[in-house]
Amino acid sequence: MSRRPRITVQPPIPTFGLYGEGLKNRHESWLHSESIAARSALHDWEIRPHRHRDFFQILYIGSGSAEALLGETRFALQPPILVLVPARVPHGYRFSRDIQGHVLTAMTGRAERLLAMAGDMSGLLLQAGPVRLPLAGRKGEGTGERDEAADIAAAVAALAREFAGSAEGREAALEAHLLVILLAAWRLWRTAQRETGESGRQQRLAMQLQALIDRDFRQQRRIGHYAAQLGVSETHLNRISRAAFGLSALGLLNRRLLREAERDLTFTMLPVKAVALSLGFEDPAYFSRFFAKHAGITPMQFRRRQG
Repeated sequence: MSRRPRITVQPPIPTFGLYGEGLKNRHESWLHSESIAARSALHDWEIRPHRHRDFFQILYIGSGSAEALLGETRFALQPPILVLVPARVPHGYRFSRDIQGHVLTAMTGRAERLLAMAGDMSGLLLQAGPVRLPLAGRKGEGTGERDEAADIAAAVAALAREFAGSAEGREAALEAHLLVILLAAWRLWRTAQRETGESGRQQRLAMQLQALIDRDFRQQRRIGHYAAQLGVSETHLNRISRAAFGLSALGLLNRRLLREAERDLTFTMLPVKAVALSLGFEDPAYFSRFFAKHAGITPMQFRRRQG
């Protein structure tokens, strides 16, 4: 896996139930499965940055190549590989024309319940980033030789077949196949944690912090809440955030609030008071001071400049 320099995601970033499906026309199912080619071929092999409000997504690439944008970081993707995308994390892709793989999109709450059946593994749903699949011949813990890439490919294919069909017990079968995939992703993620050591752990915590802020920024939770969620002290969380983003954890939260305020002021006709309330500011005057402090101008001045 290789990493490229961070880039800034420019507004607007649309929020979908599933690909191309606005929240007003939300998909009724808790799970969606489709081949990467089925969707990306319609858009010249590029899926523009977007996010999903309530869905956790797994991208599986078996062959071909791709580039992913997750949050503000670009990744070059070489198969076999999984890409984990939590709810509300902005993401986009550019695929090669020979891409082979699937996109699985599940309601976060349903995935949480499935993982709860297997133990305390719900932390997987906060992970954002690629997970390389080991090639054949990897020796698993107490399981002998395993081809985990082939196992996951088979599980993804089985889920896709079940999703396309209408056999009795379809719902239970979909849950079973998804749980196999989630457990495999969890095991690989935990193995990567052990192999990359402390530096990798700091990077994962930074990505988890970003995912939590993207999910909860409208509630304006205290930084202590995020530290408790991640099992670290506030001091350590700030150190991690500065190393990864150049900002304290509070600075990261404030930047997220400012960006959303700028998008609302630019792309909606909401009154400034309504924008403030939607972002968790009970006092519109305080929101105006917050905006002016970080943007250098008032919300109304910003909106006039945007035309």
